[in-house]
Amino acid sequence: MWEYYQNKSALVTGGSGFLGTALVYRLLSRTKTSRVYLLCRDGRKKLEAKWKKALPHEIAKELCESSRLIVFDGDIVKPDMGLDIPELDAIRHNVHIIIHAASSINLSKGLPSLMNTVIRATEKIANFALTCDHLDRFVYVSTAYANTHLYHRSEEADVEIKENFYDLENEITALPEWTEVQKFGTSHFYEEENFPWAYAYAKNLTERLLLQLFSDEDLSHKLLVVRPSVIGPAQNFPFPGYSVPMSTPLTIFTAAMIMTPSWTFRSSTRLASPDDEVNIDEVPVDVVVDRLLCHMAFGTIGCFHAVSGERARMYFHGWRKTFTQLRNIPWVPHPVWVLQDWKSPNQHMMSRLYVILGASFCFSEHRTVSMSLKLRAEELVGLQLFASIHPDNRILERIDGIRQVMDMFASKNWWAFLIVWIFYRNFGKAAPGLKQRSSF
Repeated sequence: MWEYYQNKSALVTGGSGFLGTALVYRLLSRTKTSRVYLLCRDGRKKLEAKWKKALPHEIAKELCESSRLIVFDGDIVKPDMGLDIPELDAIRHNVHIIIHAASSINLSKGLPSLMNTVIRATEKIANFALTCDHLDRFVYVSTAYANTHLYHRSEEADVEIKENFYDLENEITALPEWTEVQKFGTSHFYEEENFPWAYAYAKNLTERLLLQLFSDEDLSHKLLVVRPSVIGPAQNFPFPGYSVPMSTPLTIFTAAMIMTPSWTFRSSTRLASPDDEVNIDEVPVDVVVDRLLCHMAFGTIGCFHAVSGERARMYFHGWRKTFTQLRNIPWVPHPVWVLQDWKSPNQHMMSRLYVILGASFCFSEHRTVSMSLKLRAEELVGLQLFASIHPDNRILERIDGIRQVMDMFASKNWWAFLIVWIFYRNFGKAAPGLKQRSSF
């Protein structure tokens, strides 16, 4: 499988971020790619300073000193990605693989704010990819939650999301829909469908735009869309527990619930037994990376999910038990489940942000299961294709990350500062009986 990467060159956008760093590390340490081109705002010096500050010395050294890594000072939202003509030509004439992982992940932003960073930037990079002399694969990192509007179409409690491209209720080509979004900042399809966030719709529309751009028979096999669920700390590489706390939603949510002074936690649901049925699919970042690299090498086309799946989802009752262990405020918020629209303002502030907290999604991972059965035993060694950390242990292994998020809250809000000062001054500092790991 790894032979696929022999003497190929790759361009990675978002390579300095949480997922991107793990991806670049894997490409440089495991494959024999000839070059890895990386876009980074402010160039190589800033990137190396970031890696040296946040990664273990040996790992940072391996990345920074790699002769195969070529870093360009670029920006995906600028014309030509902010690159000059010689840099563009170097990529255009040499690159075989483009992995577009850069994206805004801000769930509170509206669609007008996301048009440039999610949709327009992807369209520009895809059009550039189609001019590359040796393009073999174009990989787009989307999200498993791009199809969560299906929740309101389904009567099932546990809504199955397959590894398909779903049309919206009223079929229309994506290009006119994109034109409408650019003109009005919305579309009537977005207004008709109940997406939890503008972010989910932006990813959904971007996927469909890419399908059109790569619709010709000689191009369709080049497109691969990977849909991660909620990305969490690594189970193996670049090192166990590798994380960017402010890029791991479950870490943020747990920190917020540990700190909240509320007596109740109000959230919308339609499930009959929410404490036992509500769940969240969090996938280790290295699982996302290895699934991406394996599917690309295997020639998978279309889309696939990078998820923990039905067997490894985290259920609300287990998560609540864990955050109760960590909470120093003497009372624990009691969940109050209400039958309302998931964007109702009559909810706890964290439910209003994360929206899907009272829902249940079963993301198919059939394509990865099938692929894993075809791999030789020696190829499976060291691969992180499936989540192996028990869901109930995931929170207890990120105490330092939770502490970082709490300190961020405290730096921006006076009541959060008081809560940390009164209840959590020593939290995350040699906590007895809890294993702590380094965070990126």
